Amino acid sequence: MIKISVRHDVEKLTARIGRWGRDQIPFATAKALTRTAQAVQRAMPDALEKALHKPTPFTKRGIFIQPARKNNLQTVVGFKDRQAAYMVYQIEGGARAPTKRALRLPGEVTLDQYGNLPKDTIKRLLAAAKAGKYGAVVKKRLGIGDRRKGAGDLSLFYGQPKGHPGLPVGIWRRVPGSPGQIIPVIVFPQRVAHYSPRFNFKKTVNDIVRREFPREFSDAFAEAMRTAR
Repeated sequence: MIKISVRHDVEKLTARIGRWGRDQIPFATAKALTRTAQAVQRAMPDALEKALHKPTPFTKRGIFIQPARKNNLQTVVGFKDRQAAYMVYQIEGGARAPTKRALRLPGEVTLDQYGNLPKDTIKRLLAAAKAGKYGAVVKKRLGIGDRRKGAGDLSLFYGQPKGHPGLPVGIWRRVPGSPGQIIPVIVFPQRVAHYSPRFNFKKTVNDIVRREFPREFSDAFAEAMRTAR
């Protein structure tokens, strides 16, 4: 979440307003703050597109706003909890410890158009690995086409490869041959991931506020004066 102060702007915009007009300032300020926050919300998908590589629709619709009221002259703009859990590393950077399931780093598995693992991929691959083979759906997820007639079966396994103490736990594919090979499909390394800031959320919001708030306040104040009783 982020809070932006517009106190100085309000003081400048209302410096020449008479006492009666000043009674309308809280109403106008609350409306202007809310409309400015809505402008931020509308602008965020394009801002994310420019800053990040193929942000998902889920990420782009993750912005929420908390409207201002005349007795509470502040509005809040931020990412919803689920999006905030990973966007914080794009905004602030920092170290991210493995989760209970560790950090899921794709190996040779086919990713979706946004560079993410398709829904249920890990579940399907894990089931195939435990069964020791995979069918058409899993084959598609691995980007493997139909194999020639008579070729040996391909198989998956889950765990830490025996004889390879330096390799992480994961889903691995066995490749027949002499010697046989193993290829990582999805690995679960128990290590900390480090992120650098990539999305300047505060600057993006500040730029929109500076551009939009004065106009929104003027419009809201004029509306308040027209409808005042």
